[in-house]
Amino acid sequence: MNKPTSDPAGVAASAPVYVDPLVLEREVKNYGELDRLLKAVPGPAILFEEGPLDGPVRGFGATEKVPAAGEYTVTAACVGATGAKVSVGQEHPGAPFQPLELALDCAGATSQVIELEEGYVFAHLVLTGPGNTPWTGAVGGVRVTGGSPRSR
Repeated sequence: MNKPTSDPAGVAASAPVYVDPLVLEREVKNYGELDRLLKAVPGPAILFEEGPLDGPVRGFGATEKVPAAGEYTVTAACVGATGAKVSVGQEHPGAPFQPLELALDCAGATSQVIELEEGYVFAHLVLTGPGNTPWTGAVGGVRVTGGSPRSR
């Protein structure tokens, strides 16, 4: 007679996938509000990136080509959280590496004009909390627009 065993060692354990429809709905609304905040700054974007602030897959990083040296507007925002940070910058051989870090309070968009050189610009969501934060649907994003030539 074969008896079923209760030995779990032979069974591969996989993490349960939990999808909360209320959190998904909140996240969709948060992305809509985030888009509204980020797209309020006029002009075409050379970089536009969004991502979740919490949950199983969170954060973002993006790199885009800057077509010409000049002044660009960095606009960042978050929705559904108490705060976040976005880091934006460029690396150049021989130049000090000093990215702009925008602290976001998630009450609206934050914008700052920065000088960029022709080349590549990066933007990363800087997360301060641990990687195992509960999923709430909070989102953040960054948009870089402009390209006005420098005044000499």
